[in-house]
Amino acid sequence: LPLATNKWWQNLIVEKGVDPIHPYPYIVYCNTNSTKIGFPKFTVAPEHVTSDMSSEWELGDASGALTQRKVTNTDALGVEVTWTGSGSAQMRSRFYKGMPFQTFELKGVTPILRTTNAIIKVEPVQRAVLSARNTEAQVTIDAADMPAMSKITLNDNSQWLVASKPEIKWKQNEGTLTQQGAYTGFVQLAHLGDQPQNNINVLQQYVGTYPIEGTVTYAQVQGSDSTGRSSNIVYVYKTNTDVDGDTKQVYNTTSASTTMQLLSFVLPHHVDKISNNTILSTGLSGYRSAKGRLTAVAGNTISYNQPLERVSFGGMRAIGDSDKERLKQQLLKDAASSTTVTAQDPYFYGKGVARVARLYQIAQEVGDKTTAAALGTKIVNLLTPWLVSMSNNDTLVYDATWGGIVSTLGISDPSQDFGQGRYNDHHFHYGYFLYAGAILAKYDINTFAPLREPMNQLLRDYANPSYADTQFPYMRHFDPYDGHSWAAGLFSFMDGRNQESTGEAINAYYSAYLYATALGFEDTAAFYEIVLNMEAASGRRYWHPMRSQSKDLYGDAFSHNTVGIVWSSKVDYVTFFGADTEFVYGIQMLPFTPATRMLIRPDWVKEAWCPDNSTCADGMKTAAQHANKNGWAQFLYSAYAM
Repeated sequence: LPLATNKWWQNLIVEKGVDPIHPYPYIVYCNTNSTKIGFPKFTVAPEHVTSDMSSEWELGDASGALTQRKVTNTDALGVEVTWTGSGSAQMRSRFYKGMPFQTFELKGVTPILRTTNAIIKVEPVQRAVLSARNTEAQVTIDAADMPAMSKITLNDNSQWLVASKPEIKWKQNEGTLTQQGAYTGFVQLAHLGDQPQNNINVLQQYVGTYPIEGTVTYAQVQGSDSTGRSSNIVYVYKTNTDVDGDTKQVYNTTSASTTMQLLSFVLPHHVDKISNNTILSTGLSGYRSAKGRLTAVAGNTISYNQPLERVSFGGMRAIGDSDKERLKQQLLKDAASSTTVTAQDPYFYGKGVARVARLYQIAQEVGDKTTAAALGTKIVNLLTPWLVSMSNNDTLVYDATWGGIVSTLGISDPSQDFGQGRYNDHHFHYGYFLYAGAILAKYDINTFAPLREPMNQLLRDYANPSYADTQFPYMRHFDPYDGHSWAAGLFSFMDGRNQESTGEAINAYYSAYLYATALGFEDTAAFYEIVLNMEAASGRRYWHPMRSQSKDLYGDAFSHNTVGIVWSSKVDYVTFFGADTEFVYGIQMLPFTPATRMLIRPDWVKEAWCPDNSTCADGMKTAAQHANKNGWAQFLYSAYAM
C-alpha cells in the first residue's frame, strides 16, 4: 500500500489483467507466459480516431518455463513487469511511453519470437553508424560489443529491427524465430516506421540503451508577472548504460562513433515547449500516438518549459462599483434559490456545495458581508454530515485494500456513484469538495477548523504531493508525461485509460491550489499551480484545439475543434452520456470559475461559435440553439460571454 488506481498501465493489475497497455508508439499485451507487441495502425473518421489492437510479435520461452507475470516495480513514468516460473528462468521489461525500442531482459530463457504474419526476409544489419552523437565520451567500447541486429520484413510490408546482446543466433521456421538452449541477455524490438532505411540508420546509433528508472522534477517557479512565469518540467531516465548516473559512453567503430544516450519520443505538447537542441535533426518518421505525431529526442534528460498563468480565488479584473450593485441584487436571488442540495451521491452533492461556495466567494468580492456569513454557515452545514458527523446516506470510508476514500455505495456496487468505489473520477468528485473547503478556509479559518482534517484526507486521496505517504498514492490521476489526468479507475478497457471532462480536471487542481494557498502551504501551492497549468495546457492542446491544429493532430477527416473523450489509443467526438454537440462542448467547460479562462480562449470560442451554420454544423451557436431544449445552453453562452 498504497496502490496505483489510475495509471496509464493500470490494465496490468485490474480485472483479469489481459487487456493491453499502450506505451506509445506500441501496444503491448502481457500474458502469463509471454508478451505480445504491436504497432497500431490509426483510422481517422469524422467522429473518432481509432487504432487497431493487433500484435505483430510474441516473445516468450520455448521451454515453457515462464508461467506467471507480476508487476514488480513502478515509478513516476513507467512500470516494471517480470515473468517467472519453474527454476531460475526470468524475463523482465520496463515499459515507458515514448520508447522506440521495446526491451526485454532474459535470464535462463530459451527465447522464441513468433509473428502472426509471414516472415518474408531476415537480414543482418552491419554494425556501422552515420555520425557521432556524443564527443565527450567517458567510456569507449569496441564496436564488437554492440548488440547484434537484424532487419525483418513481414508480409504486411512492415519492417522491424530486432537486436540482442549477446547475439542470439535466430533459427527461422516459417513465422517463428528460436535459439537453442537457455539465454541470458536482452532483446530489443523496434518498428521501422514509414521510412525504414532512414529510421534504421538513426535507431542503430542508439541500440542497446534502454531506461530502467524514470523520475520527474517540477522546477521552482521562475520569472515574474511582467516577464512571464514558468517552470521547467524535467523527465530523468536512468539507463542500463549509465556510468555514475551520466550517460556519456560511445561505441568506437571504424567509421564513426555511436552514442549510448537514450532515444525516445515526445508528444506534440512537449514539442511546443521543448529545447530544440534535444530534437533530432534527422528524426524518425512514421511514429504516432492517438495524440498525433511523435517526435524523436536524444538524451537521458528531457526538459520543457511550462508557462504559468496566475490564478486566484477571484477574477483577474476588479469589479466596478456599478457592477457590484448589480451583482449584489443577483446574489440575493441566487442565495435564496440555489443553495439547497438534495443529491445523495458524492459527485452531484459536491457540485452543489461548490455552487454555494462560489456564491460565498462572490459575496466576499462584492462586499456583502451579511450574505457571505449566511452562505458560510450553509457551507459548514452541508459539509459536516459528509466529513465530520458521517451522518449522510452514502458515507465516505477509507479503503485499506487500495488506499483511498470511497463512498459506501460505490465500494459495494461498481455501478453506483459513477464507479467512484473503484476510483473512477475521484479528482472530479473531491475537487468540488476541496473548492468549498478552500473558499471557507480563506475567509473563516476558525469556522473551517473542524473540517480541516477530513478535507486534508480528500486532498491526499486525489492530489497527494508526497511519495512518502503510506495511506494514499502519489497524485492518483495525474500523468506527467501526457500532461493531464486519467480517469477510469479500476475498470479495464482495451483502449486504455480515458478522460472526458477536462474542465473538472482543471477544477480539481485549481481547488487543490486554492486550498494549499488558503492554509499557507506555499511550496505545495506552487506544485499544484504547475500541475494545474500542465492540465490546462494539455486540455487546450488535445481537447480544445483550433480546427487547423485538430487536423494536424488527428487527421484531415477529424476537423472538430473539441474532443469528447481522449483515450490512451483513440479519441472520440462523443461523451459517455450522449453524442449531442452541446454535450461534447459543455462537458469540457464546467464548472465555470476564475480558472475556466485557462481552458477557454477567446480565439477558440470565436472559431467554435461559427455563426454561419452552413459551414460548420458542429458549431457552438447551432449547438446552443439546440441546447435550449435540454439545459446545456447555459454553458455554451457562458463560454461565448468570455
